[in-house]
Amino acid sequence: MCAKNEKIRMEKKFMIRNSLLTDIFEHPQTRNLYKIYVLVFAVLGVHTVGKEYAATGRVTFGFPFIVKGFFNLDKVIFFWLCCFASVCAVFYVFKIWSSLRARAKGGKVTVFNWLGATCLALYYVYSFKMATHAVRHFNLQVAGVLIVTLEQIRFLMKVHAFIRSKTSEEPSRLSFSNYLYFLFAPTLIYRDAYPRTNSINWKFVTQCLLESISAMFVIALIITNTYPSPERWARKFTINDVLFDMADKIILVPLYAMSMFFLVFHSVQNLFAEILQFGDRLFYLDWWNERSFNSWLTKWNKIVRDWLYYYVYRDFKEHVCDNVLLARLVVFLLSFGVHEWVMSCCIGGFFPYMFIIFMVMALPLSYFQLPKNIISEVVMWLIGIFAMEVGIVVYVLEWDTLSKNPLINPTLWESLVPRFVTADCALKF
Repeated sequence: MCAKNEKIRMEKKFMIRNSLLTDIFEHPQTRNLYKIYVLVFAVLGVHTVGKEYAATGRVTFGFPFIVKGFFNLDKVIFFWLCCFASVCAVFYVFKIWSSLRARAKGGKVTVFNWLGATCLALYYVYSFKMATHAVRHFNLQVAGVLIVTLEQIRFLMKVHAFIRSKTSEEPSRLSFSNYLYFLFAPTLIYRDAYPRTNSINWKFVTQCLLESISAMFVIALIITNTYPSPERWARKFTINDVLFDMADKIILVPLYAMSMFFLVFHSVQNLFAEILQFGDRLFYLDWWNERSFNSWLTKWNKIVRDWLYYYVYRDFKEHVCDNVLLARLVVFLLSFGVHEWVMSCCIGGFFPYMFIIFMVMALPLSYFQLPKNIISEVVMWLIGIFAMEVGIVVYVLEWDTLSKNPLINPTLWESLVPRFVTADCALKF
């Protein structure tokens, strides 16, 4: 039996503050970093245009990849609206449940608690099932799949945060306007009110929008000119081919990672924060200075990290078992499962690379901290770059193999083993 120690009482405090890069770029000495990013984007664009024109006689600037990625966008929007409607309905169902529970007495309260928990769990399972069905039924491409799956996850995390925070409160204090604002606010921690800015800086909104568009084009240009290459993937791959591609493309992985980070955690979050006048914009910390993998993961995505800490890690320690190792393992298992589901929807099959990253590499490395020097920081960067590089290669290889050699009524073993191995795509040197 687990010992019941004193409960953790640390609560997240919201305050008006900028994102770290916003403050960094305000200083003339460090604004050169922003200029370097723009310069790299320009050089990559010139390189891509020259290479594409020499090879095909035309210039596309990555538009075909973006257009293909958003194939069946109308279906994506329809599914998003259905998800949004269901999330809004959750508020009223929860309010009815809360009112009935408030009037219950004695053992009926326990019955209402179990009934509510069961219905909520079924709603989570059904939501994942419907998102998976939508991806397959509408034949969505990668961008559409990511919108459907990530928005589904975001909505479910919002619902869980709201219900977890308001279960013990009076039904009369439930406000749909607060709930609606929370659904779009760039945070996963529910509060009835957040620190707000006095006005909207439309110049900053325009800047964030342009940054988001430019980052999307950088990502499109990188993927278009690296993964996949139609003439390279039209034939079988040897292991030497895979290793050659990894060595040839690894130089672009840091740029790809930084563009994804800048797009998702800086530009997009600040865009919504400014429009909604959301004051607390500390969406990430200085992860690039970390020497511990655990700290790196914590600072890379502070939004999700806060949700995992308050609604998974802390709740597990307080209400299930006061064991740090077990609570951390639950967090890793949940992260692995969700990431694996998203990638399985993207490639159309199960490939357990995320399991290797989270359980074999990330979990053990989270207990180690390298010495404080520049070599340690470089090592952390190299580990991250290598893990991302291998992930890009194996996921694209598996996606391409599944598209050409789909599994028909697969057995459990065939579903677990990588298809590019069973399809004889990369077995010899």
